[in-house]
Amino acid sequence: MRRRPLGVVASACVFLLGCLTLPVSAGDVVDWRWRAPAQPCGGDCAGFLFMGKAVSTNVQDIFFKVIPPWNWSYDASGIVGGAVSRRIFTLFKIFDIEGEAGIAKRFGNQNEGEVWGALYLRYTAFPWNDFLTTTAAMSIGLNYATGVSDFEKEHSKLDPPGGTHVMHYFSPEITFALPEHRDRQLVLRLHHRSGAYGIVSGASSGATYMSVGVRSWF
Repeated sequence: MRRRPLGVVASACVFLLGCLTLPVSAGDVVDWRWRAPAQPCGGDCAGFLFMGKAVSTNVQDIFFKVIPPWNWSYDASGIVGGAVSRRIFTLFKIFDIEGEAGIAKRFGNQNEGEVWGALYLRYTAFPWNDFLTTTAAMSIGLNYATGVSDFEKEHSKLDPPGGTHVMHYFSPEITFALPEHRDRQLVLRLHHRSGAYGIVSGASSGATYMSVGVRSWF
């Protein structure tokens, strides 16, 4: 069972590497968006601000048992943070690849800081986009916390309980925007420090926050 996540990660890496080797001239397949830092963003950069509430329900149960948010268990901790991102390229006119860097501060019974860097794969072609523009995205990256909270130690499933500063950053999100203002998004994100079944850190899981925020593209 522990080999499956590694295979998924490996497959994702092979997919991304394959995409990077596609010829730039194949405009119908890949739309390269990368620009030098001194060049204007042209709508491919974004700023994101969010806040959230700690979730104690196991993330695997949330996804595999399909537990809705109103049935999750919540913890006495919150988080505030922000991130910047840049669209790197578009695949098949329906997938975007974005790079993101973020920083956040927890409060309550967890008070550590976090920084992360990640790649997001975003699906943009929902059939109702002319009425409510929607995207859904998943990330792969690394998250560093300034400390290991008691919450993370308890959820690590290590014996004795422990944890690590560096974990996988797995934070799926869904966004909504008005069609006439697609550059202004409402973002719902499950901000999650993941052990990736113990692959990254040995720990099973880290802190999770159900967050809501706004993103502006420019």
